[in-house]
Amino acid sequence: MFPIGFCTMKTKTVIYKPKTNPLPHQLEATQFLVKNNEAAVFDEQGVGKTKEVIDAIITILKEETADAALVICPKSLLYNWEDEIKKHSYLVPITIDGSGMGKKYRFLSFANIYILNYEGVKAEEEIVNLLLKSQKFIVVLDEAQRIKNPESQTFKSIDKIKNLAVRRFILTGTPVANKPEDLWAQFYFLDNGKTLGNNYSLFKREYNQDNLSKSKLLELQTTIRSKSIRRLKDDVLELPDKVFKTVYVDLASKQKQIYLKLKKELLIEVLKTDEQTIIDESKNILKKLLRLVQIASNPSLIVLDYKETPSKFKKLDELVKEIVKNKEKVIIWTSFVENVKLLKNRYKGFGSLAISGETEIRVRHTFVNLFQNDENYKVMIANPAAAREGITLTAANNAIYVDRTFNLVDYLQSQDRIHRISQRKESTIIKLIANDTIDLFVEDNLSKKQDVARVIQGDTNEIDESNYLTKSELVQLLK
Repeated sequence: MFPIGFCTMKTKTVIYKPKTNPLPHQLEATQFLVKNNEAAVFDEQGVGKTKEVIDAIITILKEETADAALVICPKSLLYNWEDEIKKHSYLVPITIDGSGMGKKYRFLSFANIYILNYEGVKAEEEIVNLLLKSQKFIVVLDEAQRIKNPESQTFKSIDKIKNLAVRRFILTGTPVANKPEDLWAQFYFLDNGKTLGNNYSLFKREYNQDNLSKSKLLELQTTIRSKSIRRLKDDVLELPDKVFKTVYVDLASKQKQIYLKLKKELLIEVLKTDEQTIIDESKNILKKLLRLVQIASNPSLIVLDYKETPSKFKKLDELVKEIVKNKEKVIIWTSFVENVKLLKNRYKGFGSLAISGETEIRVRHTFVNLFQNDENYKVMIANPAAAREGITLTAANNAIYVDRTFNLVDYLQSQDRIHRISQRKESTIIKLIANDTIDLFVEDNLSKKQDVARVIQGDTNEIDESNYLTKSELVQLLK
């Protein structure tokens, strides 16, 4: 007997076949999912993971080993998933936008795939439980690194429902978001600890990134391979090249004064702090260092009476003007919402659009479509935290980073908004780096994190095993 409030009768005929043909690598991933009740697809962003899982759901529903699927994704991707399901299949999707599932969707009509955001799982816990108990469900986590912290409410909400599913899949191109320990919660969702154990603290100690050897990373790579599949774009797609360019600038006069003053203050603080405290409070120290990132980007983010034009903005003017002159489009990435607002206004003459965490989901979806399809819009300014995942911006083949934080996922995911299936031109990734600033340390930090992630994910077996964020390095940075 099914719980009251959910229609479980298939009231319309559904065609269980794809609308679009898969590429060979997509077919391989689909078959991997169909054969495994618990599976992870870690294909590099831009390879086409959404199509892979939709085709797998089609096959599984046709075989009647499951009745429906629940896709849980970041809120920004709700309508992207709905569009992709309609594009690639004849399945019936229902998007639950978090505006009151219990009230608005108390009596849900028949659907093959329900789409819900992570926050909605916690907000509508009772209704989600009833839904999953009403039929045999596949539960899919998109951008699964969102549950990487097992102490978070997001993980705890997902953990409560995982055993109600007959199949569990996770999707992400960046499973190691910043540290090896990020993997534990994702695999615990899949198999209750069979692969990586059921004790997060033990796993975290064993794979502590500050003393990891290459052999330990290779061991972890082998362990997760039994339940996961990963392919790189270079191996499975014939995309135009992705070219990286670094453009160096000197800080403007007043900007430099502000930067040096704050750097001196932080140096005094670090010198007073012992080595163990620096290790224990590394997150807080990184947050303080981000103030230097802000000043190197745009001092007005923290100094309200700053009137000078930041050096990066001047260089950005030149780059944007040249790109538009060449009849191309550009994405400008900045980690700071106030920069997004300022730059949108600065480039309104080029038809600028902006996406940040303040942009409503449907409006964000509209902006992406405008940028992709309307030649009047040449510039998109975006915040990686809001627009790094799941969207396609291949109308542009240029991405400029005004600034970057220590978040590896922000950097890797965002750059591949332009370098993915449907890109026809060479993609240029431009990093603006202020000379003699924290920017150089951020570059090194991200590079080392990426080395670790690439080994674990099986992208390479080579790594620089040096540690980072020691007291001596911080002192050297701040001198």
